[in-house]
Amino acid sequence: MQYWFEGLLIYMSYLMSIGNTVNPGCECVIYQSNGGSTGRFTSPNFPQYYPRDANCILYTFIGDVKELVEITFLQFDMKKATSNNICTDFLRLFLYLDGPGINEHDRHSAELCGVLNSTQKKYYSSDRALILELHADGLPGNFTGFQGRYQFLDKEQFVISGTKMHGTQCTYYFDSNNTKSGRLFSPFYPQNYQAMSKCQYHFQAKKGDKVKIFFQNIQLYHTGGSKGEKSCRYSHDAIVVYNGRDRSADVIGHYCDIQNQVELTSTGRNLFIEFYSDDKNEAQGFAASYTFVGSSIHRSVTTQPKAEPINDLSVSVGVTYQPRPTHPEFNCNKEINSQIHANGTIQSPFHPSPYSAGVTCTYTFTGVGRERVQLKFVHMDLFFNGGNPTEPLDCAGSDSIKVTIPLSGKVVELGVYCGKKLPPVLMSAGTKMTVQFHSESSSKGMTTGFKAVYSFVNNFGISTGERDSRGVCVFNYYSQRESHGTFTSPNYPGLYPRNTECHYLFYGKGKETVHIQFPVFQVEGIGPRCDEGTHSDYVSFSNFADSEDRKLHRLCGASSEGKKESIESDGPFFRVVFKSNDVYDDEGFFAYYQFKGTDNPITPVNNGDDNSGMMHRYDRPSSGSGQRLSTSSLIICLLTLAFLAHKVNH
Repeated sequence: MQYWFEGLLIYMSYLMSIGNTVNPGCECVIYQSNGGSTGRFTSPNFPQYYPRDANCILYTFIGDVKELVEITFLQFDMKKATSNNICTDFLRLFLYLDGPGINEHDRHSAELCGVLNSTQKKYYSSDRALILELHADGLPGNFTGFQGRYQFLDKEQFVISGTKMHGTQCTYYFDSNNTKSGRLFSPFYPQNYQAMSKCQYHFQAKKGDKVKIFFQNIQLYHTGGSKGEKSCRYSHDAIVVYNGRDRSADVIGHYCDIQNQVELTSTGRNLFIEFYSDDKNEAQGFAASYTFVGSSIHRSVTTQPKAEPINDLSVSVGVTYQPRPTHPEFNCNKEINSQIHANGTIQSPFHPSPYSAGVTCTYTFTGVGRERVQLKFVHMDLFFNGGNPTEPLDCAGSDSIKVTIPLSGKVVELGVYCGKKLPPVLMSAGTKMTVQFHSESSSKGMTTGFKAVYSFVNNFGISTGERDSRGVCVFNYYSQRESHGTFTSPNYPGLYPRNTECHYLFYGKGKETVHIQFPVFQVEGIGPRCDEGTHSDYVSFSNFADSEDRKLHRLCGASSEGKKESIESDGPFFRVVFKSNDVYDDEGFFAYYQFKGTDNPITPVNNGDDNSGMMHRYDRPSSGSGQRLSTSSLIICLLTLAFLAHKVNH
């Protein structure tokens, strides 16, 4: 065993400390490391009921000099806490120990009771030792206790690779001249971070290089807002990633709650990460790795099997096909990086000529910063074996295009498309997207394939308002610049991206109020609550900058008459939030906004297109009418005309 002598001293000191334990009559169970060893521990008689007279049983885990202890509860069933939240049966955890013994002066780190669903499952020691104390109150009851797994871990894997700034809690600098890659963690990781943490991580690459960050694990305490939403805007424990030296740079990532396998790349040589927590609750924190990426980006091209020429080409009446070029082979696997091609096209092999049977082509898109991949198909003609190709219902057995993105640590399918029907405009949730084209071996070779236009966009496909660098997707609208206009969900009229949150902030003057109306609204969700419990995407409204407004309900679901009513602010400021989860997507919304002055008539509203030659106007309601502005049938008619003109010109 490594460090056997130190381990022997630890064990001897433990034996000498038994007389000073919390209860000298405690029974003791010892788990000694054997160099990164693992095993299981249980309560007495598990899975039968533990004895009601278990007054004090100590489980002592002793690691080697450079080890930590990890315990994971697999099952947990103890007596529930009283109405005063007091555990009469309990398992106490001592995580911050200098040695393997405890006495009456040592404070426990946590006290557990109840069931596993209400208990944190994984705990870590701060040093080489960890102790559990089991106690039962002696009163009648039947509880099975607990079963867990322990593991001794090498401390070195949790050391931050950067240089800590002297006199700070957790400010680190990472320079490519010192290391090309490494690790970074929240304070005390893998233990919980402490209250009031304020950490900064500064990265600087060589000129022309970039910084790539990969968050393997994010577990931050999160309460959500007034209605339980998971918006990081309301979270007091969060990670913010800036695309530059400091907070003045664009925000390209904002993370809270629980997330896994998140990757970001700077657009320049600098990157700045800020982690902060409040004084109330703590969680494990985060673990991440970084790499300084060189400016030269290599394209990986995989050779496909030889594409055989089509000699016998049957042509349908009235349809002319161009013969496919007799190239000996076609390389159609491409890695497309935004730093080389910010926009362009992808297409099936030999397009517009017919493609070969039995071909698979993969197109991988990778952006940087806050870029998103936007994909628009302009031609679609794939062999379809299932009926009407203009309205394909099932792509099984037919040539197809599959679009996927990485999301929450998984590869998520945005859609599988076939036949002749154009897919919707698609957008990635992050900086990556993969498109895979596959032709069946039975493909007839009579179809011309596909063509799609791609763009790496920074504005989420939102063309109005002023982008705010303080958030990943934040747009400002000022009445002093535009008294009225339109705004849309991301990627409208295509499918909005998943796991996306956008804020639309409206700033009026003086006593102005903001009026908003949705002539088009198609946001996946179940009303009227539109909450996370129903996996709903939603649009919310608030008169406040940092909290949701309790008196204003969320909107989700399909377009209805209720969504055509005007939503009005109480004052000159108003905030609209669009939030999608990682499960669904839909068309989104198209909305009008207008700043209304108290003494001035409502200014004209149009769809932002002057080609119609029409002026649309809100009529100011007579004083004391008590009627909402949008209930007028004339206004609804005019707004509908404006929207139709917008659709025609787009």
